Amino acid sequence: MTVAGTPDAVRILPVISKLYDAAIDGTRWPAFLREMTIAFASKGAQIVRVQPRNSLLNFSALYGYDADIRRMYTTDDLSLATQRFERHFAELMPTDPRVRHLERYPSRPLSCRLEIDEAELHGSQIYRDMLVHADVEYSLLVSLAEDDGSLIILGVFRGKETSHYTHDDVATFGEIIPHLKQSIAISEHLAGVRFEAGTALAALDSVGMGIFLVEWDGRLIHGNRAGLRIAELGDGLSINAGMVRAHLAADDNALRRAISDCLSSAPRTTAQALSIARPSGREPIRMTTHRLRDRIPGAPDQSERPVAVLLFSLPEQPIETRVDLLRRLFGLTPAEARICERLAVGRSLSEVAAELGIAVDTARAHLKKIFSKLGVSRQPELISKIASSPAWLHRGA
Repeated sequence: MTVAGTPDAVRILPVISKLYDAAIDGTRWPAFLREMTIAFASKGAQIVRVQPRNSLLNFSALYGYDADIRRMYTTDDLSLATQRFERHFAELMPTDPRVRHLERYPSRPLSCRLEIDEAELHGSQIYRDMLVHADVEYSLLVSLAEDDGSLIILGVFRGKETSHYTHDDVATFGEIIPHLKQSIAISEHLAGVRFEAGTALAALDSVGMGIFLVEWDGRLIHGNRAGLRIAELGDGLSINAGMVRAHLAADDNALRRAISDCLSSAPRTTAQALSIARPSGREPIRMTTHRLRDRIPGAPDQSERPVAVLLFSLPEQPIETRVDLLRRLFGLTPAEARICERLAVGRSLSEVAAELGIAVDTARAHLKKIFSKLGVSRQPELISKIASSPAWLHRGA
């Protein structure tokens, strides 16, 4: 049981494990959506990725609505029915009040019943033509948009005979968002890049989560910058003689078993989650192990065996930047969040405009929208609200 309005971390651990599993193997997105459906007591779930710079990275996965889609589009051919559904949904999107709200508050989770009037939703064309026929009455959604036009949308849905998503659900859903962004980044770093050229290995350094690529015996093939920093601390996880080791013998044995399991001839179909104790007494390192489907050609000392991927982070170190957190907490655009961050550390608006390479009038226009979203009317109030937010108080720089 959680205090009202606070996230239930235990409830989403299986979700996060499946999420990183899907990042390694794109065929496992439905398993992640199934876990989301279970965690939020829902009928189904959906994820959509739009990447305009590379259409090969676009994908959409829907769980829980196969029978509804077949019935709505009168065919037993699920692939054909899904294509018709996607075209129909794209046509109806401009009538969707949920989409308008997501566009106004990017990165902020939305429980439709907490933010949108029931009459407005029921009066929309998308509800009359689609949602009511699929028994989608309550939605919990987030839209993560970037300046380059890329977009991630994740949602879970309940039917009319259930109840709406609460503030507790929204808080718990929000804890998944940084992991969602990291998993998409990992997925795209690994997709379509030739490891033999070394570009993908270098790209992993831009990911804030620790990533180790290891052999079956725990020998390190490659570690990204964040992972090597954690290992250098020697607080629970280290690299000895080229081997990834845990501090406690029991944890070290569990790590070896997890690596062996995922690289065996009959590997486990799901990721394994591990908790690595730390001598400092701080919260354990959370880790998941995954199998990379193909070996990495040209990697040092690499045999023909597949590779295990270890994903991990320190609980006290955020995998989101302050800009990311501000966006999520207050529903800001990337540009608005960057302005807020700089104002909060003492920059003047003209200094912020110069640093971001925009006109002062443009910065003022952004500031006006920021005031509206945060419910303030003066800059000192804005700075006070930012400085007292979790982005500053709980997550650090």
